[in-house]
Order: sequence, then C-alpha cells, then structure tokens
Amino acid sequence: AGQKTAKKRQNDAAENADNAETTESEQKQEGKRRRKYTKRAGRKLDTAARVFFSNRLSASEADTQRFVPQEEDCQRFDEVRKAVGEDVGDSQAGIDGSTPSTPSGVSAGVGYQVKKIRIGSYEIDSWYISPYPDEYSRHPLLYICEFCLKYMKSEFTYQRHCMKCTLKHPPGDEIYRDGNISVFEVDGRKNKVYCQNLCLIGKMFLDTKTLYYDVEPFLFYILCEYDARGYHFAGYYSKEKRSAQGYNLSCIMILPSKQREGYGKLLIEFSYLLSKKEGVPGSPEKPLSDFGLLSYRSYWRRSIYEILLAQGAERISIEDISARTGMTVDDIISTLQTDGMLQRPPYGLGGYRLVVDVEKTSEYLRKAREKNPRRIDPSKLMWTPFLIKRPAVALEGDGAANAGNAVADGPAHDGGMAGDDAEDEEGEA
Repeated sequence: AGQKTAKKRQNDAAENADNAETTESEQKQEGKRRRKYTKRAGRKLDTAARVFFSNRLSASEADTQRFVPQEEDCQRFDEVRKAVGEDVGDSQAGIDGSTPSTPSGVSAGVGYQVKKIRIGSYEIDSWYISPYPDEYSRHPLLYICEFCLKYMKSEFTYQRHCMKCTLKHPPGDEIYRDGNISVFEVDGRKNKVYCQNLCLIGKMFLDTKTLYYDVEPFLFYILCEYDARGYHFAGYYSKEKRSAQGYNLSCIMILPSKQREGYGKLLIEFSYLLSKKEGVPGSPEKPLSDFGLLSYRSYWRRSIYEILLAQGAERISIEDISARTGMTVDDIISTLQTDGMLQRPPYGLGGYRLVVDVEKTSEYLRKAREKNPRRIDPSKLMWTPFLIKRPAVALEGDGAANAGNAVADGPAHDGGMAGDDAEDEEGEA
C-alpha cells in the first residue's frame, strides 16, 4: 500500500509539472500571437489611413499607430475585465434575482445624464435625461455634428469627423427657403439613424417626449439657418404620416441657443400652411405642454385676429375662419371663448355671435408684429402632400354646429381679450 501511494504521488507530481509546462507554453504562444496581430493590424490601419486620408489630412494626422492596442494594453484590459467580473458580476440581475428590464446598451430613465452637448459653436446645458447608450451617457459632455447629428465622446474624434463629414444639410428634400431660413422634409423610414439621433436631442429638452427609436411612421421637418458653411440645425417638428385624429404636429423643439427668435411660431405657422395645402384642417397632438400651449394660443389668437380685422363689418362664420387658417373648429372656438369673444345672444335666441373689440385687437396685433416679425411666405413653398386625404367637414354635436354657425357682428366694445398680459406670452415648445 505504501509503494502504491508513493507511486501515485510521483505520477501526480509529474502530471502537474506537465500541466505547468503546457500552461507556460500556451501563454508564450498567446503572447506571440498578440504581438504578431498587433503589428499586422498596425500596418493595415496605417496603410488604410494614408490611402483614405491622403488628400485631406497630413501624414502626422493620418498616423493611426498610437491607437493600436499594445501588449501591455491587452494585459491591463484583461485585469480590469477580471476585476469587474469579480466585483459586480451579480449586480446586473436585481436584488431578487430578476434580470434588468432596460435593453442592453441603453440608459435607464434614472441613469446617467449628459450634462452638456456641443453642437456647432454652441455648448448647451441639457434639461432632461436622454436615453443615449451607457458608454456615451456617462460622459458629461457630448459632441454632436450639426449636419449629420452623429454624437461623439471626445473633441479629437469630433474634429476628425468634421474634416471627413460630407453632409452639409439634412438628408431630405428642401421644401421651403426664404432668405437664410430653410425647411427640409426628412422621411423617418428612409433616414432612420438621422431621425433617431434627432429624437435623442429632442428628449434632452422635452420632458414628455417618449419616442426615440420608432421613427418610421413619422415625417420630420428640419428648420435650418444657411451660411457659406452649410445648413445649420436650429429646430424641428414631427408629424405622423397617417394620423387618425388629424394631427398636423406631434412634437416640436427649438434648440435653446435659437430660442427667443420666433422660430417656434414659425414652425407652427408652417405646419398649418401644410394643412391648408392638403385641404384638411389640422391640430397639434394633445395634450400640449405648458410652453406648447402658450405658443399655440399666441399663434391662434394672432391668426384669428388678422382675419377678423381684415373682414371688417362683413359677416363671417367659424367654418370660414377654419378654411382660411387651416385650424380646426374646436381650436378656434376654444381661443374665442378664452378671450371672451364668443357670446350667446340675449333673449334666448339660438346660436352664438362674435364680439370684436377693434381697438384692443389692433393693439395686440401691432405688438405681436413688432415682437415677432418673422412670417412664412406661402409662395416660397415647393411641396407635394405625402398622402392625398379626403377633407373631413362633418361636425359632431349640436354645440359645435351652433358655434360653427356663429358670425361676427362687426365692431363693438363690450368684449375683448381675456387680459392685458395676453400679448406678453412667450414660449418655445
């Protein structure tokens, strides 16, 4: 028995020695393979860089050798990967053992927040959390190309991208141009990545926005400022291609660096211009945010007042106002009721009447034009509707029918706006 035990120990020792020699040999072979691969990859990258960037970058700028991982980099990577696996290996499955509900690579709603973005020559603070991938949302500053909207983590990568980016305008059709202002129509199905990047930017400044990746059912209208360098992104709005409720706008956003310049109301007016071109009254998607409601109320009031003053003492119905503005009857009635201009006649007579205070209405329009002189010129629109729709003229309910038959009785001074602060409304959605 003793001889067998001693022989077994000798065999075990010999086997352990063989395993140690095999492990050492494998490590040496792995090191040789890595060094060989590193040199080969470096030569390939260096050759490709010189060929691809020969006309645009200098030799030092095109040198990519410093980005090739060396052997010590691979060792550090392996050490960190092992350390992370040992420390937080089980943290991904919650306390109760369940798997995380957030998709891989996407930040959760309460995760990291990008503090600032740099787009063009502006560095802008973010307002809300946007679901950028984790590797990007952990950085406090993201660099975004103002032409293709690609986001990057470092300034060096951003500068190299700007040298190579060939896109100088949104990837769509330019349907409107007036001076240095242009509007492009971009299809979410044809330019999916661009529209997804656009939605990620919009989420940084819109708390109620929930659409990030499902952009195919939407059209996006991009507002740009033109100069010698190209078309610079300023804001956008989106709308559904087929809206069962007749919405002509789903989401609208103006960059904070471009706010207080009247671009918000300009895009609202543009959306109604397209509704009139389609021959179907439109309305924004409900519910509206606080800033959105202020902007729309201001635009509705200005459009209705201009028509009422131009009409003079002649009678006009709410359906006529809807046909000339592209607004729905409900939005017109809501605005008139808010300003106290829609009144029921005395002595129990049916229907409603519009009571217009000419002096206050004229003063409101004068201040509005001084404050926001930018307007859309319909003659400069070059656009064909995406879908041919049938005009919907049916009204539901007796109240809507009676309100729709309301007519203006001409100048009067027993009605007017809701308050003196109405002309001071300002906001961008």
